[in-house]
Amino acid sequence: MSEKREVIFREVQRPNQFWLRVVILLSAIYIWYWFIQQIILDRPFGDNPAPDTITILFWTIFGVLLPTLTFGIIKLVTEVRKDGLYIRFFPFHIKYKQFSFTNIQDYESINYSSLKRFGGWGIRVNFKGERVYNISGNEGIVLKLKHEEIVIIGTKNPQELKEALDLEINIK
Repeated sequence: MSEKREVIFREVQRPNQFWLRVVILLSAIYIWYWFIQQIILDRPFGDNPAPDTITILFWTIFGVLLPTLTFGIIKLVTEVRKDGLYIRFFPFHIKYKQFSFTNIQDYESINYSSLKRFGGWGIRVNFKGERVYNISGNEGIVLKLKHEEIVIIGTKNPQELKEALDLEINIK
């Protein structure tokens, strides 16, 4: 691996909130039950059954795709390399997004409420123009970039991430 690509710090986060798992699993179970009753067993489901195409659409989205995305595919990868901080919020980012050290003016470890500050988790922008990339939790690193841009990267290991940034940015 070239010196430019050497990974100093790496963290992979996946959604793991208990309440999220419960909501998605209960929804998926209900949708699967509806699908089996109406499509497989050919018994209309409910007093005013939905058309089969709607049943199949809901089953595809909420019974198959949503659980698969949430529990198997979605992940936030954060890396510190010799030339910058890289993030990849898969499947929304196919390639890594780079924050080069030359573009970072300042950074610090913070505690924040993603719900209050950004309205939720994921890739979000608030009314101040601040961006966040997070899966869960309330800890992260805030990057103050050139042109007064603020980016927050959620992490389960804020101290280790900050130490890796300290090491690489102070070397430059």
